[in-house]
Amino acid sequence: MYKLINSFIITAVILAFSLAFIACEEETKVIPSPEIYLANQGAEIEKSVGDSIILEPKITYDIDASYQWKKNNQLLENNTRVLKDIATQLGRLEYFFSVETPYGTDSVSIPVDVIVLASFTELFPENLKNDSSWIGAIGESEFAYKDLLFSSQLNADSTWHGFGISNIQSTKQTEEDIPEHSVYSSSSSENVFALAKHLNGPGQAIPVIKFNDDNHHRLKSIEINNTTLGVFMLKYGNENFPRMGFPVSTDPDWFKVTITGISASGEVTGSKDFYLADYRSDNPKRDYIVEQWTTVDLSEIGEVNQLQFFLSSNKTNDSGEMITPQEFCIDNLKILY
Repeated sequence: MYKLINSFIITAVILAFSLAFIACEEETKVIPSPEIYLANQGAEIEKSVGDSIILEPKITYDIDASYQWKKNNQLLENNTRVLKDIATQLGRLEYFFSVETPYGTDSVSIPVDVIVLASFTELFPENLKNDSSWIGAIGESEFAYKDLLFSSQLNADSTWHGFGISNIQSTKQTEEDIPEHSVYSSSSSENVFALAKHLNGPGQAIPVIKFNDDNHHRLKSIEINNTTLGVFMLKYGNENFPRMGFPVSTDPDWFKVTITGISASGEVTGSKDFYLADYRSDNPKRDYIVEQWTTVDLSEIGEVNQLQFFLSSNKTNDSGEMITPQEFCIDNLKILY
């Protein structure tokens, strides 16, 4: 009897192990669906007209795999993993890549923006060396660059407003040592940027960028930063200007540039505020002064024919005129069409 029971137990154990082994063996045979990976996942892809576009997604495996590409919802005659194309016109291109195997599918959308980049590098006068600036020509009211017209006026007394060009970078914070027309930056690159100056007082012209046609254009973004002198003034002030957060750190001080889009018919299409300094928070730890190039999204201002830049601040004199710094810097204006 005991022998029979022991035999039964041994048989049951062997059967259980056999079933477990078979189950494990079957599980190891399950092949998952393929997965797509992109180099620099999440990074924007930007090209200029005429540039080559090469898209090369990675997949976990390519056993019996077939591929499909679409461009702006149109099927492309390309059944390979690598796509080669040419940027022929401005705007956003939506590429769609899919992979299919007997074990599953995966797909991914890859947007590519074909833009005009106004980086000002080509505009910098060749006779000017590093640490130089150009603030216009007497008698001229604007200068042209990349199908754009930048307001610029230099007067005989050396005062100016509108836009100028500079490649001076500095982080010095002793007022007498701060280079004129410099951006607050520690970068050692030969970066060229545009200065923008908005004079205080009623009736003063504001900096304007216009397209040299009557069409509407969509802008992607622009980079903005404070000047070196601006950062010093906002942080420490002087006898003419109390610093931000003075006399008490909880004072809700602010300094901003408002970018307004204007249509070809002169109507406002939208606006965007960018704070060059913001001390409005109840928590002083959240107060800040912009000290680096910061990208500002311009998509929400719509299709425009010109941009207007207006400086404002809560810090004013008895006449209501703004007493904060009158200049800021722009770079890398990106135009979608």
